[in-house]
Amino acid sequence: MPLQSSWFWWIAAVVALGIFVWLQIEVSRSAVAPRTPWDEIHPLQIARLFSGAESIMPLSGSGYYPGWAILMTPIWWFTQDPATVYQSAVVLGNIFAAATIVPLTLIGRRLRITAPQAVAAAGIVMCLPGRMGAADYAMSEQALMFFYAWAVLGMFALWRRPSWWRLVLLVGAIAAAYLTHPRALALVFTAVVWLVFYLRRSVTQSVVGVTVLLVAWRVIDVFAAAVNAPVQLTGSNKPDMAISALLRVEPALTARVLFSQSWIQVVGTAGLFALGAVVIVVWMLREVRTLRLGPGSFLFGLTIATVAMSVVWWTRPDILWNDEYVRLDAWLYTRYIDHVAAFVCLVAIAALIRRVRASMIWIALGAFVLGAIAVVVRVAPDVPLWGVLSTSSSAINSWQGLFPDEPFHRPLLPTFTNENSFWLWGSLFAVVCLAAMFVLRRFPRVTVVVLLAIATGLSLTADLDQLRPAPVKIAATLEQADAAVGDGMLPVDFDFSCQRPGSATPQMLNWSGYWFAPREVHFADPPGGRPYTSDLVLSCHDNAELRQSGALRLKGDVNYGYRVWVRPGQLQDELSGARLLEE
Repeated sequence: MPLQSSWFWWIAAVVALGIFVWLQIEVSRSAVAPRTPWDEIHPLQIARLFSGAESIMPLSGSGYYPGWAILMTPIWWFTQDPATVYQSAVVLGNIFAAATIVPLTLIGRRLRITAPQAVAAAGIVMCLPGRMGAADYAMSEQALMFFYAWAVLGMFALWRRPSWWRLVLLVGAIAAAYLTHPRALALVFTAVVWLVFYLRRSVTQSVVGVTVLLVAWRVIDVFAAAVNAPVQLTGSNKPDMAISALLRVEPALTARVLFSQSWIQVVGTAGLFALGAVVIVVWMLREVRTLRLGPGSFLFGLTIATVAMSVVWWTRPDILWNDEYVRLDAWLYTRYIDHVAAFVCLVAIAALIRRVRASMIWIALGAFVLGAIAVVVRVAPDVPLWGVLSTSSSAINSWQGLFPDEPFHRPLLPTFTNENSFWLWGSLFAVVCLAAMFVLRRFPRVTVVVLLAIATGLSLTADLDQLRPAPVKIAATLEQADAAVGDGMLPVDFDFSCQRPGSATPQMLNWSGYWFAPREVHFADPPGGRPYTSDLVLSCHDNAELRQSGALRLKGDVNYGYRVWVRPGQLQDELSGARLLEE
């Protein structure tokens, strides 16, 4: 490589890393409290239990695999303040995201690009909104991506030069990924199938690898169930939900979800997903012809398995057609594919740097145009674009400016000027990006600069200004009572018999155990045989039974329809003397 060209790539690598760090800081600026009481609070509470807490409040939800909780456990050793724990967990997640650039760079080297080119390519991939959207959440996404990247690197390394240590890297990273989230089952099954064909390289390593992966799969399932069973109060577990999803598959709706999620990945990655998919398919076909199923076949299988799992999971009529709580992110779901899309995009960028053949780009463009027509005609007219967005749709949240605030009558075929225009503008954007790749295919340095600029712009515009609905009003009320009594943090009961509309009760249940830490919060359900054990009770603001028993409300505001009640006794007398009670 000429010296001048080498300097350009090193500068591009440094700039890409700098923009990545800046985006992480910018996006995570709003992460002051959990956004979701399930995907975030559940692992945080399990981490608290692992840190040595005697017990935690029961949790509502489907249960989460404990890998991310294990990684967060040390945070609780240094602080019990829930806001500090949360912000520390966000920082930890972003450290994992930054560390992921290392294995991605090493994968890039195995895609036959130079070290600075690989760093630049990895930086662009991590700057895409599908990866950047998790920066302001304490979710398992960054750790999961970290383990996925090492697993894929282990596959490349093992294929290049078989050794037991490289097999350990592959199997260990896959097991860590599955311990972090059960959707890594797609990675487990892909690796098992790939290792079966690896018999031609090493029979012993193949048999050992498959055996260890299958044993790890079952052991992790049992361990996760054992962790969740004592604390999971309501909700189905994830294996049961997966079986239910398979049993209720509707072919027509499944096809629509498949086209929608594939289209979203192409638009959300500025066309890179389409080009990378074509390169991987051609790579896989070459391997199949020689009966040597290597990295191309692995990436192909992983992509297909991941997309299939995401599509089956989200072919959920109860959510997609729910008119009471309208979730747009269910239709535009990208999170279950985003971590694998990163590898597909890395392959695409490496191909562009190496001056990919024009035919590859034309195939990608043609396939996308055909798919986009199907999406615009068969999917788009029925999608409620006014619904709720979240990090689960990060790859496409850049287009939130085109989503209307008010409902429109469906079905509505998109045009460039009506309320459903997003689908046409998004399709046009992807077509322009793929066409630009064709024009710039002889100028890889310009291509990389343009891709980095596009990724940065997409991530900035995808950064959602989301509500952090912590029960701060009730927390302030409890702190007033603590100050008046002067005897530390007063224990409080959560009244589960108080059922609020919608999801308010399970949300408040999860919030109470976490956000009021390290205060003792006890679960109570008098009609269900779990009587009150504390003088303070979190219950419905209009609880007639409590009022009839002589309980009075503390002065303060409502969160999720709940207020703080004080049962008759010495504490009620003290708080009454402090004029903190509503008479």
